[in-house]
Amino acid sequence: MSSEERESIAEYAVSFAERAGADYADAFVERSRGRSYALEQGKLNGSNYYDKEGIRVRFVKEKRLYVFSTNRFEKAAIAHMISMCKRFDGADTVLSGERAVNAKCRVGERRKLADSDILKDLMSMDKVLSKVKYIKFRSVYAGVGKSDTFFVNTDGSRIESTMPSAQSFASIIVENGKETRQRFLQFGGVGGYELIDPKIVEGKILGEAKALLNVIEKGVRLSAYELKNVSNVVIAPEITGIAVHESVGHPGEADRVFLREAAQAGTSYLTKDNMGLEIGSPAVTIIDDPTIPNSNGFYLYDDEGVKTRPRILVKDGIQNELLMNRSYAHFLGMKSNAAARSDYYSNEPLVRMANSYLKPGTASLEELISEAGSGAYIKSFMEWNIDDTRSFSRYQGSEAYLIKNHRMGKPIKNYQLESKTIDFWHAVKLVGRDFELSLGNCGKGEPMQGVPVTMGGASALLSFGK
Repeated sequence: MSSEERESIAEYAVSFAERAGADYADAFVERSRGRSYALEQGKLNGSNYYDKEGIRVRFVKEKRLYVFSTNRFEKAAIAHMISMCKRFDGADTVLSGERAVNAKCRVGERRKLADSDILKDLMSMDKVLSKVKYIKFRSVYAGVGKSDTFFVNTDGSRIESTMPSAQSFASIIVENGKETRQRFLQFGGVGGYELIDPKIVEGKILGEAKALLNVIEKGVRLSAYELKNVSNVVIAPEITGIAVHESVGHPGEADRVFLREAAQAGTSYLTKDNMGLEIGSPAVTIIDDPTIPNSNGFYLYDDEGVKTRPRILVKDGIQNELLMNRSYAHFLGMKSNAAARSDYYSNEPLVRMANSYLKPGTASLEELISEAGSGAYIKSFMEWNIDDTRSFSRYQGSEAYLIKNHRMGKPIKNYQLESKTIDFWHAVKLVGRDFELSLGNCGKGEPMQGVPVTMGGASALLSFGK
């Protein structure tokens, strides 16, 4: 089906819903195609080719929101589904008034996805990794794809988007003697094949493997007493990022705050009664910005047709704004900040993050280490845990180091950072000027939706005053 035919069906769906008495209607059509390969220990472990398309229609009638999707681009089928929707008991849905948008968003590719030989590059990368004796297990994946979408609604919005993307993953296990350490790495974003340049990815994997070996060979184990008494901690952007995402981003999603997510993923320490909570020290400003070019969470218009912008979740330590879609924006008497995202046309848009980070300060890493004096530097994590309200979390270090006499010392094999969320962010005394984002795939909803995100920002010094 041509793009013109898909757009014609979307416009028909919106028009039919309006004629059927809808106060508001929108339609979202999507065509996605791509290919991917995976190797495990040098052997092909899977390949995937896809080319699929479909339409999602939403409309509000008598304050009830209806959502359906289909891969049948037939007027009769769409009219039938709209006509079958009858009023049901449930919460009222009213959408915020938003400005109509007429836009085209096309992301370019510096290296064309169509010209990439993914399997050849993966095999070449695996061959290099296989020669590193201490890498005992390796699994590599790469995929490229492109999504063409069209959005139209009764407000007068018409938005066309073309979003190419490239993704690469690697899982390695490093072994020395009887001790092993594992690392999972992710690369890519919205754009061309340049985002997963094989040589750059290969170099980063080798660097991580060498760092893990160093921890095994030279690392020390701290006693429970020593771990408990580490009061100054310097966190690298990877740790900053997972903390931002899990302990500020998710708790700042309006649907979680107002309990829609309660039975699925938990609630939030934020409530309708404590908006403006002092979450951290004045050094803490946390932003979620979908507009970062080529980032994993990049988009310029959300799935409700709202133009996006950076969302300042925490400003100088104070909770500043929630992530909202149009319904929660109306509930709060505000405008949407374009946080409605779905992973595919067949699922409803939910309130989601994009690229969340701690705003950089002015200090160098050397200054953060020196200011700490003694303590620990945690560069990457092995695993993390957080409770249902996002009030308490733990980050298990993968690569971490002692800080002694204002300098970085030996690696630590068993460092873990545990803290209440409010204590964690209040402990931030100094923020670095570096900036780095790590990729992720954020899960949410029922059925589960995974959307691409990044998380990170600057390094920071935390002083817990023990």
